[in-house]
Amino acid sequence: MNALSVAINSLAEGRARALYGQYVGKSGNTKRQRIYQEFGYPNHLTFDDFYNAYERNAIAGAAIKRMADGCWEDYPEVFEGEKSKDAEAESEWDKNLKRLLKRCWKQIKDADRRNMVGRYSALLIQLRDSGKWWEPANKTVIGRTADKALVKLIPVWESQLDVSEWDNDPDSESFGQPKMYSFTELPVEVQQGGAPARQISIHPDRVIILAEGADDGLLTSGVPLLRPGYNKLLDIEKVSGGSSEGFLKNASRQLNFAFSEKTDFRALAAALGVADGDLADALNEQVVRLNQSTDAATFMQAGTAEVLSVAAADPEPTWRTSLSEFCATIPMPVKILIGQVTGERASSEDMKDWARTRMSRRNGFLSDVIETLVRRFWTIGLIAPAANEEITVSWSDLLAPSQADRIDNMAKMAEVAQKTQQAFGRAAVKENEIRAVGELQTLHEYEPEQPPDPNKKPSGKDPLTDDKPTADPNPGNSSQ
Repeated sequence: MNALSVAINSLAEGRARALYGQYVGKSGNTKRQRIYQEFGYPNHLTFDDFYNAYERNAIAGAAIKRMADGCWEDYPEVFEGEKSKDAEAESEWDKNLKRLLKRCWKQIKDADRRNMVGRYSALLIQLRDSGKWWEPANKTVIGRTADKALVKLIPVWESQLDVSEWDNDPDSESFGQPKMYSFTELPVEVQQGGAPARQISIHPDRVIILAEGADDGLLTSGVPLLRPGYNKLLDIEKVSGGSSEGFLKNASRQLNFAFSEKTDFRALAAALGVADGDLADALNEQVVRLNQSTDAATFMQAGTAEVLSVAAADPEPTWRTSLSEFCATIPMPVKILIGQVTGERASSEDMKDWARTRMSRRNGFLSDVIETLVRRFWTIGLIAPAANEEITVSWSDLLAPSQADRIDNMAKMAEVAQKTQQAFGRAAVKENEIRAVGELQTLHEYEPEQPPDPNKKPSGKDPLTDDKPTADPNPGNSSQ
């Protein structure tokens, strides 16, 4: 067999394996190839799967909301220059950008929420530039009114925006990037009898893409927040829904009529006032009355009526196991997601871990989104470029100690200063160092004058024997 035949066979085997995985599933279980079908998991996940989970699954909806609200607990400061410029006063450029972003933060946060549900989301930039959506931004017109040319930002879902044309020119700087987008103006929840959907082509100048996890720059490479733990969300629904269904069936009092060989069905039918052939329906009506009323009764002839019920199993252990597995994929502590706090130390450690997760996302993906948006603003003329085209996105420190912790740390440092002063005659901690721990304003320090060194040899004139020259009170007059 030559090399060409080996290559063809390998290619055919790979395609067959891919085709098999498409219909069977990608569980990785070599013994049970249909394990996804047996467990009720979908073979391929789409935006609709994630959106339905977000809308209808309580845990999925809470995870998206907690992550969005936690990361956007406050808004960042954006200023020109490096991080060290944060301590300086606001420049005029900083003030202009702050005024512009004040109108945009809610829309940016909403676009981030939509990005976590799907592979990507987008912000459409609606401009007052006398141009069409499918045309490049008119920088000349925008430059006349600057930030007033921004009408609003429009957050959209993945299912509403798609690429209609790609840049296939290898010599282009935007090679492999979208050349034109297609926006479908239709709610994600398709409503019957609603307005007809409109499809609009949109130029990339007017679109900002949010695709978390797409490090290769392709919007389709984004990773939905719910994708790694999607199967666990279905398991949570099975456990909680199955437990509720079992409780409902036990509460509905399903009856089992057991008749003996001495039962006279004709007499029983006559007692119920029905024909012999309608006896079964009459008994069913009794069951319905029992389930609908609390004071209904039934009677039997030479038989018994028993309630069909089973002892419901405790769903919490299985439910909590699935919940823990799902939380590990976000990542988010279980106590943060469901709001349960047990044990002060455990809660404190969970809060620190949760703060680290949010800080990592803030300083990574969200800072990149904000920087991209600001650069687009000055590219199309809404604001002037920053000095050296360098900006910094500064978030508050979620790991910073609370006010009570700062005061406690100040008290401990003051105690160290007092004890070292008594032991060595000099405090090991200065006052401003203690104030810095409490994030208080620094005071001006006065250094005490040191006594002259008696061993130092004097230089120049002897102050005891030599007179200092006196200054001439009239330096302009000269002797005749």
